[in-house]
Amino acid sequence: MKYGKLIETIEEIAPADLAPLWDNSGVQIYTGREEIERVLICLEITEEVIKEAESKKAGMIITHHPLIFQSIKKIDTNDITGRYACRLIKSNICVYSAHLSFDNAGEGNNFYMAKLLRMENLKTPEIEGLREGSKEPAELPCIITGELIRQMTPRETVKHITNALGLTEGQIRMVNGKRMIKKIGLCTGAGGGSLDYAIGEGCDLFITGDVKLHEAQKAKAEGISLIDAGHYGTEHIFAENFAKQLEEKTGKGLEIIESTVDTDPFML
Repeated sequence: MKYGKLIETIEEIAPADLAPLWDNSGVQIYTGREEIERVLICLEITEEVIKEAESKKAGMIITHHPLIFQSIKKIDTNDITGRYACRLIKSNICVYSAHLSFDNAGEGNNFYMAKLLRMENLKTPEIEGLREGSKEPAELPCIITGELIRQMTPRETVKHITNALGLTEGQIRMVNGKRMIKKIGLCTGAGGGSLDYAIGEGCDLFITGDVKLHEAQKAKAEGISLIDAGHYGTEHIFAENFAKQLEEKTGKGLEIIESTVDTDPFML
């Protein structure tokens, strides 16, 4: 597949203008390839993922988390980013990050997680004008709300979530609001900042990752259940979701590989 056509197709799935200016979604490394025969899709780039891409002769890695996030002033192999970038360039592997451009897409991570949980009556916040002095939309909670197909106890809900996401209960932390759960708010990744929105929407439970202590204390005080399923736990679904959407658009014109070494670093 032509490199330019592949980029166009990726951005049909994850439109570039959905990412805020401070994010670094988009092309991360372009090695000059004109044709891409196969891509490897992963949550983030690690040494194991690069080895996998090399062994499977991938011409591009599509990652959710950017390899290069903040501005860099030098490429140094003593630095992790520099080391990975040099190796990828030597191996002639391009890199594209579909980060917040995909999170904010209509069928991005939040939507897919809600689908796995079989949630109904889905709702996302609406954009209300522009941020003052900026061409960007005002900051929005990155969240989706909806309802379970039936009311569940907190314990039932934990089992439902772990089964749906392929997690163990050891990967879950919970603030138990001690009430039945029907309406849920969720934000994949590190979404503690959307807790207030979930409370305001009357959610019985909010699911996200990387929860801070003060966010957990607030949930407890407000009587809302809160599940921290981990950053990896809520976003490892990226690869299968993006792969399905890309395959629908490219058919047999591109070989698509989901990473099998993209693992939770916190596992024992």
